[in-house]
Amino acid sequence: MTSTTPAVRTTDTDVSALLVEARRELDSIANRGIVSAPRAVADTLTTLKELAPTLIPHARTLAAALGDRERSELHELIERTEARSNSRPRADLAYEHLLVLVSQLQELLRWLERAHGISCRRTQAAVARRRSSEEFHPNQLG
Repeated sequence: MTSTTPAVRTTDTDVSALLVEARRELDSIANRGIVSAPRAVADTLTTLKELAPTLIPHARTLAAALGDRERSELHELIERTEARSNSRPRADLAYEHLLVLVSQLQELLRWLERAHGISCRRTQAAVARRRSSEEFHPNQLG
């Protein structure tokens, strides 16, 4: 007997869950503010360096499916992110290193989210605000 239920691709589900978790982690770091105390910077860098290797393979897979220009852009971002996450900054540059790594991971995550049809809350909120402002304009006569 065959089932009529469509098969769920677990790789898509797993990637989507991974991306949602990565977004939560990056948003958590951004929302609590990146403290420049050496221990806080070191702890945050450790967290980000653990996150990068989970995103990069998915980004490489995505890049393989893109056109030449987009593939080139994404490969450049992947290489920069990978190099930064694998490097050990000097103590006096750790905070700047952290800020750049956060920015690179956020951009990498945006590429992956778009490819998997995931929009972050800020984008969803902006769409909702725009929709509500289009529905009601005080200058309109009804």
